Amino acid sequence: MKHSILKATLAALPLVFTAGGTFAHTSVASTNPKSGSVLEASPPVIEIQFHEETRLTSAVVVEPGKAPRKLAYTPTGAATVFKIADAALGPGRSEIQWKALSKDGHVVSGSLVLVIKPSATKPN
Repeated sequence: MKHSILKATLAALPLVFTAGGTFAHTSVASTNPKSGSVLEASPPVIEIQFHEETRLTSAVVVEPGKAPRKLAYTPTGAATVFKIADAALGPGRSEIQWKALSKDGHVVSGSLVLVIKPSATKPN
């Protein structure tokens, strides 16, 4: 009897591990521009794409010497792609910190770092 229970349990293990993958938290598939990019100017649109549908709950830009600033994004409901228009990033390093609610109800978070080159100044 014990032997048949053990065989049944071992036979079911692959199903348990396969089903477990469906409950995993979502993650970012890609961003445009890519994190770590050095840009000539603030991008007109920043795009964050997730592997699965999620609800972006906040997006904040953090820049040295400035107070964190909330960013607007679309769509505001569940989606796989979110767009932040006109982030108005200043020269230097900017970090866009985001939080989202994954399909399984867990909060996921991350950040995207972009560097905007300082403007070339002409001597007077």
